[in-house]
Amino acid sequence: MRKAILVPLLITFMQGCLNEGQESPIISNDLEVCSAQPLKNVALWDYMNDWYLWNESLDQSTRVEEFASLTDIFANIREKNPIDRFSHIMSKKEYDDYFTNAEAFDYGMSAQIDELNNELAITFVYTDSNAAKIGLKRGDRILAINGKNLNEAMTSDDFLWSEFWGDIDTSEMVEFTWRSLEGVEITKQMNQSVVTTNTVFATKVIESELGKIGYLVYNSFIEFSHDELNQAFRFFREEKVVELIVDLRYNHGGLSRISNQLASQIGGENVMGQIYNIPANNANHQSDIEFFNLNGATDWLNLSRVVFITTQESASGSEVLINSLKPYLDVKLVGEKTYGKPVGMRVAQLCDEMVLAITHHNHNADGFGDFFDGIPVDCPASDTINSAWGDMQDAMLFEAVYLLNNEQCSDNLSTEKNSLNPILKTASYPSILNLSPFVKVDSQGLVKDVVEYKNRDTAKENK
Repeated sequence: MRKAILVPLLITFMQGCLNEGQESPIISNDLEVCSAQPLKNVALWDYMNDWYLWNESLDQSTRVEEFASLTDIFANIREKNPIDRFSHIMSKKEYDDYFTNAEAFDYGMSAQIDELNNELAITFVYTDSNAAKIGLKRGDRILAINGKNLNEAMTSDDFLWSEFWGDIDTSEMVEFTWRSLEGVEITKQMNQSVVTTNTVFATKVIESELGKIGYLVYNSFIEFSHDELNQAFRFFREEKVVELIVDLRYNHGGLSRISNQLASQIGGENVMGQIYNIPANNANHQSDIEFFNLNGATDWLNLSRVVFITTQESASGSEVLINSLKPYLDVKLVGEKTYGKPVGMRVAQLCDEMVLAITHHNHNADGFGDFFDGIPVDCPASDTINSAWGDMQDAMLFEAVYLLNNEQCSDNLSTEKNSLNPILKTASYPSILNLSPFVKVDSQGLVKDVVEYKNRDTAKENK
């Protein structure tokens, strides 16, 4: 069995769908508690007994005072409750940087391993990044790093990404050699820097037999997205699009308020005033029903159907968005089955750390929320990473447009268009969202080979 592999070359925060208020509730900021790890551990344990969705699964014989960190406590909880692959801790600074400030410190690009060709395929590049400044873009293939040939290295039986990357000083300028989509080989240097992580990667209009189809590539539900999404839908409205394709292939989730905004901008008057999400808590708490909410957005469409492009990296908030629209719109999926995360988090602060524990199970207006195995697609297609955003050579986009035009899947799903250079990717939420620059997992999604990256224990939120 082939191993699933992910190679992020940027900070990838653990993200899901967070049910957050204006301010995160404080578990404790008492100086005595914050200065003593055993007291912090007890404070977390009390919170988990109160709010954790599966609080009945907590082992009350656990000697929490003896754990060295809150992270270790969560590892113990997840080990004893395998259904929870998501609860975690992150620092308040990391949380604020990502969800509020939209910042990361890295090269500003993401790549996946193409094991068939022993290359790194660039999946996306942030607009404000050093990767973009030296000319790297989606679909380019990295061939060498600091003169080290990837093809030669990866064909070695004892090759490990951790050892390969460990020999490279990422605090200095690093040389990348890549082959562009046009077939030109380029070598340039870059270093890491603070990157503003834009979330809308592309907004395009595709002419079709039906009229104008809007195409939105959207990567993460964070605070910064509010204006980006409003600008995108203003463009679609001005262009008078009649259909919409939303590309969520790398979207791991984010703030529930922003996913609700996007859903509301898609459905418009067809969903306004209706139930968006019904989050079920444990027996200690009753959740408020979430209704569709534009979140102050001034531009939207009134669509009766929408097509989503998904992969096994489409998780949490992306899945809730899809599931919540299904009772009201004709929703179709193209690509690969989603990851499978119908549960969400209530963000709380404990001293200088943010607690992102699973606290609720999301359901749509029909009461459906059973997609722990992922949401299946209507038309399968592969993420070939062989073209720019919006290019009809992209097998997933081609299939989505074909589905809209013909109301059925194409007949070439097994042809070269959909099988060219398949990229191996992970179905493991923790490894998708791991902060290491190179992560290798086995066929069950368990981490096999990880190299720590400047101690940036980051994370993404969860709806």
